[in-house]
Amino acid sequence: MTDFVEAVPPPEPLCRIGYLPDPLAWPPLKYVGSGRFDDPMRAFRTLYASEQRLGCFVESLARYRPSPRALVELRKVTGAPDPSLLPVVPSDWWVRRCVGRFYLNPGQKWLDLRVLGTREALRAELADALLRLGLPDLDVSTVRSGSRDLTRDIAQWAHEHGFNGVAYTSRFDDSLDCWAIFEGATLRRAGPAEVILSDDPDLIETLRLFNLHF
Repeated sequence: MTDFVEAVPPPEPLCRIGYLPDPLAWPPLKYVGSGRFDDPMRAFRTLYASEQRLGCFVESLARYRPSPRALVELRKVTGAPDPSLLPVVPSDWWVRRCVGRFYLNPGQKWLDLRVLGTREALRAELADALLRLGLPDLDVSTVRSGSRDLTRDIAQWAHEHGFNGVAYTSRFDDSLDCWAIFEGATLRRAGPAEVILSDDPDLIETLRLFNLHF
C-alpha cells in the first residue's frame, strides 16, 4: 500500500491573518466546524496559515468575490460582468486584522496532502467516507474542491492518527502552500503582530487579482 508522506515545515516562518490583537489566537469554539480542515466533531480547533504572505490574503479575501449568480445579474444590467461595481469587501476589513508569523516546532507530524502518495493512501483509508459523501474518488479535484465535507473527514482522520496538521495546496493557485494546524501543536512566534495598511502590496495585489475593492 502507498505510504503517507509527512510534510517538512519550511525554514521561513509561516504567515497567518487573524484578528487584532493576536492573529495566532485559536478561534472561538463557536466558530469551529466551518473551516476547510476543521474537526467535524468540534473536538479540536484549527489555525490556517500560508508559506507565502500573499497566500494569506488570497485565502482570506476570496470569500468576498461576487457569486456567479451576481455576475450574471450584473451583466444583465450593465452588459458586462464587471464585479468592480459591487462593493463586496467590508471597509474595515484590514483595520480589524493583522499578520502573524511563526515557526512550527520540531518533533511534530504534518500530513502532506500535496503529494500523490498521501492522497492514494487516504483514498484507501477513507473509502467509506467517499461512498457516504457520494464522491467518485479522492484525488486533486476532490481535496481542493469547494466542498468541505471530505477535507473535514481528512482532518479528523489525521488528528486521530497523530498528525499535528495538514499541508495542502491552495485551491486558488498552485503556487500557494497552505497549512492547517491542529490545536495541541506547538508554535514559536517570529516577532510581533504586523498591522495591515491600506497600501499593503499583498492586499492590493489580491484585490487586483479578484477584482475587488472596499
